[in-house]
Amino acid sequence: MDKKKGEIDIRILDEVDSIRVEIEDNGKGISAKDLPQIFERFYRTDASRNSSQGGSGIGLSIVKKIIEDHGGYIWATSKEGEGTCMHFVLRKYMEAEQPAKEA
Repeated sequence: MDKKKGEIDIRILDEVDSIRVEIEDNGKGISAKDLPQIFERFYRTDASRNSSQGGSGIGLSIVKKIIEDHGGYIWATSKEGEGTCMHFVLRKYMEAEQPAKEA
């Protein structure tokens, strides 16, 4: 895989009562050891801890909180050397029908 040609694919799937979003890249991926912890507050993988460009480790925990506050859930799948896919599901919001106003 030519890593100079990084790609990000975004898919939006309309399901019966929810919308599922998948955001996938062809980057270096996340190790199986690190994957279960990536949504924990301040968690940083070994690679990001040793990188001058590593973040604080709070971003994905904020994303998870926002999605859960809206009744959804999030998870990730990844293969080292192939890329990562973030998946999240949000329930659809349906406005209640308003009774007709009398004239």
